[in-house]
Amino acid sequence: MLKYKFQKGQVQNGLAYVLLVKLLCDECGDIVLKNLPEFSYNEHEKPFLKNYPEWFFNISHCQTAVAVALADSPIGIDIEDVTRYKNNVATYVSNDLELKKINEDAHPEEVFIRLWTQKEAVFKYNGTGITDDMKNILNNIDCQLFSHKIDNKFISVATKETCSGDIFTNIVVDIDDFDFI
Repeated sequence: MLKYKFQKGQVQNGLAYVLLVKLLCDECGDIVLKNLPEFSYNEHEKPFLKNYPEWFFNISHCQTAVAVALADSPIGIDIEDVTRYKNNVATYVSNDLELKKINEDAHPEEVFIRLWTQKEAVFKYNGTGITDDMKNILNNIDCQLFSHKIDNKFISVATKETCSGDIFTNIVVDIDDFDFI
């Protein structure tokens, strides 16, 4: 948590840890409070739970929220605020079909952020970081993607599991109510 230079990043990281503990308590009971999660890292620096090896998790944060996903199989999550659309960024990370969808929509910024969160979630699901072709990462995936808009944010989850519509209800903490010095 203290590796973050600014207080907001430290608070976001702390909130993510608390949310992870809550999700683990929901699954494993209060024993988690006596045996708090400890992290180790794979060869690509993706964290995993050293003392809960049967659980997979992933964390994401943006300017206004923190999201955590917990599952019994690999999982990736990404959350981003919808911001001003920049065609040069979209061109750099999107294939021709995606660019067509983005540019033909009345809200290109929303289409782009949804696609971006899906791509990030897949990379995080894979556990390798952004090592593949970002433009085509969604073409050959071995997972399911779920995306949802919450206020002015898009959140996407990549998982092998079939998810119900309430997948997004317990995994997001809005940080707008926190004051930062």
